[in-house]
Amino acid sequence: MEIPFYQVDVFTDHIFGGNPLAVFTDCQNFKEEDLQKVAREMNLSETTFVYPPSTDEVDFDVRIFTPTREILFAGHPTLGTAFVLRKNCAVTANPLRLNFKAGIISVWEERDKSFMQHPPAKTLHELDPSEKIAQALGLTLNDLDEKFPVRVVSTGFPALIVPIININKIKEIVINIQTLNEVLEPLGIDMIYPFCLETLDLENTVHVRAFAPGCGIPEDPATGSVAGAMGAYWASLDSNEEITMVIEQGYEMQRPSLIYVEVSKQGGEIQKIRVGGQCQSVFTGCMNLEP
Repeated sequence: MEIPFYQVDVFTDHIFGGNPLAVFTDCQNFKEEDLQKVAREMNLSETTFVYPPSTDEVDFDVRIFTPTREILFAGHPTLGTAFVLRKNCAVTANPLRLNFKAGIISVWEERDKSFMQHPPAKTLHELDPSEKIAQALGLTLNDLDEKFPVRVVSTGFPALIVPIININKIKEIVINIQTLNEVLEPLGIDMIYPFCLETLDLENTVHVRAFAPGCGIPEDPATGSVAGAMGAYWASLDSNEEITMVIEQGYEMQRPSLIYVEVSKQGGEIQKIRVGGQCQSVFTGCMNLEP
């Protein structure tokens, strides 16, 4: 039995950049135990499986798997799945409502980009900068930027956001997995997300890297879900009511990515977070599945 799939690169204006994603749009013939095996076989940071809607409030149900487990929500799978459905499956809804285990996410097509509205942001923890956090990144305490807080923020996928003093130190990061586990496990999270204000392109806002080895993602070239959390983090430090930022990521992996974030506030409270970027088709294939 041949089951078609599509591979796309998300958060990039050219193929071989951004974050690759595999999308299976017709999953009726998959058994439950097939899904994790397929994601492991694809060996990308995420693979999505699309199903008919389980409620009238949505257009499709979608499940997301990393090579090691199912996750509730992720950013580039959301935009990439919507892109594939529009480009390859004659779907015209705008916004397109996708039902994930974390909830319903709407995706808009706007000119050459797609944007998704994130769930509300939550600051789950604020931590003191520590030698252990620095050591988890292969750095020293002096390499952390004391002008900014160390926080766990989530819009569906929580991450530990860690400020670093400059881009050279960001480039020097080498993850110590044992120490990273000692930092992340007590927080109940899987990702560390170091950033700095120094950027390769002066028009961009921050330069970031993202690591979630416990999810089978040694490093992520573009992390849309945490981009929303980063937007909320940034908005908490900025007094403006309308905030736009561009996150550059993936350059150390030779997969440059640009993620656009918009945050709206009213009375100092965040009202809306949108994350967007461009997607590129890479190839179409078929998986040979035993009946």
